[in-house]
Amino acid sequence: MSALSRSALCVGTVRHRRFAPTRNAFKYRVYQLLLDLDELPTLDREVRLFGYNRPSVVGFRDVDHLGSGQAPVRDKLASWLEGHGKQLGEGRVLLLTNPRVFGYVFNPVSYFFCLDKTGELRFTVAEVCNTFGETYCYLLDDGEQLGGRAVRSKREKRFHVSPFMKIEGLSYEWIVTPPGPHITVHIDEFDDGEKFFDATLNLKQTPLTSGSLARALIRYPHLTARTVALIHWQATKLWLKRVPFFHKPEPPSNGLEAR
Repeated sequence: MSALSRSALCVGTVRHRRFAPTRNAFKYRVYQLLLDLDELPTLDREVRLFGYNRPSVVGFRDVDHLGSGQAPVRDKLASWLEGHGKQLGEGRVLLLTNPRVFGYVFNPVSYFFCLDKTGELRFTVAEVCNTFGETYCYLLDDGEQLGGRAVRSKREKRFHVSPFMKIEGLSYEWIVTPPGPHITVHIDEFDDGEKFFDATLNLKQTPLTSGSLARALIRYPHLTARTVALIHWQATKLWLKRVPFFHKPEPPSNGLEAR
C-alpha cells in the first residue's frame, strides 16, 4: 500500500467485566480493520485477500453498515447525520470494524470516526448491532476532553443488546481515544448511577498490507464466527449463574432504513 494510506490493521484485546448482580469477566485477543472510507477502492486493488463489495476471503460491503441499502456507506452516513442535525463535511471518515471473513460478518460495535480537514476528531458514531439482526446508532458529538486525546460522552441506553441487561434506568459513558498509534474505546454502563459493567477495546495500529492481513487470518481464523460463538458462550455462563433475563423489546428507530 501507498505510504499515504490511512487504513490500518488493528490488533489487541477486548475485555468485558460485569460487577453485578454477579461477577463475570473475560478478555480475548482480536483484530479489526480501520478503514478510510475514501480508500476502499484502492484497498480492493492493492491488498490481496481483501475485497470491496465483491466475494473475497476478507472484505467489506456497504450493505453491512447503516442500513441494508446499496449506497456507499459514506453517503449513508452523511444522510443519517443530516437527519440528526449534523453535516458530515469533506473530512475523512475512519471506520473501525470487523471485516467479512469467508463471507460472514457480525459487528457488536463499529465506530465511525469523523474528522475535520486537519485530521482532528469532530465526533464519533457508534453503530451497535445485536444478535437479533437489529442495529442502532449513537451519535457521540458532545464529548468532554480528557487528558491526552481521549473524549468522554454520556448517553442514555436506548437499544437492547444482551438479554441479561435491561434498558430502563441504564446509561453509558464512552471514553474514546481516536485513531493514532493506539486506539482505545472504554464503555462504562450504569444502573441508576451505579456502575455494574464495563468494556474496553485496546488496539495497536499496523499497516494494512497483503502480508499483515494474511498473518492475521492465520492467527485469528474465522474471526467473526468466533465472535458470535463467544457471545453465546458468555451468555450460557450468565444463565448458569442465574443472572436475570430480560425479554427483547421492539427496537427504537433512528433513521437506518435502507438507502
